[in-house]
Amino acid sequence: MRSTLKTITVATFVLSLAAGGALAANPSSHHEGHHPGTPSMNDTRPGMPLMVRHVRLDRVLGELGSAQQSIRQDEAMHRLSASAYRRLEGEVGAIRSRAMMVADMHGGGLPRASYQHLQQDIHKLDRDIVRMS
Repeated sequence: MRSTLKTITVATFVLSLAAGGALAANPSSHHEGHHPGTPSMNDTRPGMPLMVRHVRLDRVLGELGSAQQSIRQDEAMHRLSASAYRRLEGEVGAIRSRAMMVADMHGGGLPRASYQHLQQDIHKLDRDIVRMS
């Protein structure tokens, strides 16, 4: 079970890095009237708004990695039962899957509303980790 979760986690991480690298390698097109050096959040160029949204995805994945590390440490110290461990790992996987699905639908980034919803899910997960350990 653990090796499957590790494989899925590593594969997700590698794919997100590959997708991010591919998006970063694309040259950005300049629109008429846009002056380089004056970014706008309403700018539709591939480079600028996606960078902000990629930061959101990276932050969500980082927080999930931290939560998963806490879960594994608690399990290793026998503070979590086997069922609690599986439940928490499932929550991490579900949140990560949802984040990646939304990012795939939005060109690799997370819109603000989705990001805020995922943050709420992560905070609930953190509370569950503390409550169950």
